[in-house]
Amino acid sequence: MEGKHKSKSWSQGKLWLVLALAFIFSLLLLHNLRRTAVSAQTALAQTAVSPFAYGANVAEWDIAKLNEMGFNWIKVFSGPGNRLPLNVLLRVEANASHLGDVNGFGNSVQSLAQSQKGFVEAYEIGNEPNLDASYGWGVSPNAADYATLLCEAYGRIKTVDPNALVVSAGLAPTGRVPETWNGHAGHNGLFQDERIFMQEMLDAMQSLNGGPCFDLLGYHPYGYSADFDAAPDVGSADPTQDCANGFCFRGVEKIYAILQANGLGDRQIFATEFGWIVQPPDECLSSGSWAGRAWQIVSEQKQADNLVGAYEYATTNYPWMGGMFIFNLNFNVAPWITDPCEQMRYYSVVNRPAEAALAAMPKVAGAGVGELSVMPGSVTAVYTPTQQPIAKTISVTLKNEGTAPLVYTLTLQTDAALMLALPAPLEGTLAPGEETAVPLQISLDGQPTGSYTGALQIDTASNSVVGSSSVPVTVHLWDEIGETLLPFAIRP
Repeated sequence: MEGKHKSKSWSQGKLWLVLALAFIFSLLLLHNLRRTAVSAQTALAQTAVSPFAYGANVAEWDIAKLNEMGFNWIKVFSGPGNRLPLNVLLRVEANASHLGDVNGFGNSVQSLAQSQKGFVEAYEIGNEPNLDASYGWGVSPNAADYATLLCEAYGRIKTVDPNALVVSAGLAPTGRVPETWNGHAGHNGLFQDERIFMQEMLDAMQSLNGGPCFDLLGYHPYGYSADFDAAPDVGSADPTQDCANGFCFRGVEKIYAILQANGLGDRQIFATEFGWIVQPPDECLSSGSWAGRAWQIVSEQKQADNLVGAYEYATTNYPWMGGMFIFNLNFNVAPWITDPCEQMRYYSVVNRPAEAALAAMPKVAGAGVGELSVMPGSVTAVYTPTQQPIAKTISVTLKNEGTAPLVYTLTLQTDAALMLALPAPLEGTLAPGEETAVPLQISLDGQPTGSYTGALQIDTASNSVVGSSSVPVTVHLWDEIGETLLPFAIRP
């Protein structure tokens, strides 16, 4: 389309202006109708894992056992070097010893990712960096230091394997820590409250990278003594319901809430370790390594029930949970673990009721989530001042294109001149595939030439995932319009 601008008054070119305005309005309407506004935070990120990752930490790579159990992921600690019949999560060492040569650390990670391209789906960078025992072996944890390594690893992996997923190190639940160390709240010099560490990590990544250096957030929602469905941060005299300080599986909900508060509600969580510990031989309980751990012990049947229950709870209620890796599959039969009191042996599921229970557990795609689409994505209209008062009603269609119910709330944003109105009700619920038409009333009167704006705001919630969409509304008042040559075609 090309245009020539010749000034014409309304009285001289009334018919032409009406035709031109009609044509422009039709173009704007067509353009707007072809746009679809999708809630950015209701839709999970493109890095979301689907189907759900049923995984296990393993001492011995018992691929056949995992296949028998219907699991589709394996977590390993060295690169496989070939294509496995399972998806692979590889844990990469990242601790304080690497801070002296961050570039060298990056070179090592990049070389690893290059050698494992096509064999590894996801890399977990480090392990429990909010604990000194895992982070530098005695060096006090520092979230900003860990963020430096994570961002370095993220960039290096994406350089050679853009499709690989980067998972931040699984954080260890510590409970609420009342001390402050070196200006860090929730820190006693040995470990830091995982929630405060996470926030400091996100803040550091914002400074380093302008955003997160991970595709999925790692967390270790161990169950301790609590049943899988115990409510987070709720204490109880009943050990099976005691989740004081977040010591329960559903403590992960508080971690996701931090993602949401930082505008990262579209990121999923990987529970890269979780489990329940069972009774060791009596002589082990007097071992120093078991000190303070006896309160966490559950029966073998309770371990089985909780593991299955946790998977089913997450795949029903947590669309933001991309996968869960039991800790552990088979440390109890690994020949290189010879200490009969080694704690890791008693998290294992092989040769215990949990093995059969997990094998019999139905495997599903994951929890559903509603996803809002809006038509039109915006509304634009052109009038002249003499056409006022203007009163139009535009039908805005809301549709749930997701797989779970979607609750929506409507609000209006407008300036003093442009009037927008909606009839009640201003909220509702859409089932998957359901749509509804919202009559948006637009009015303008007694205004001079100019552009007048407003918006229809749609806030949504579905399965604890929240989002927001906006339909901008613009009304232009023009005194006159330039001559426009319309395109045409001659049929042969």
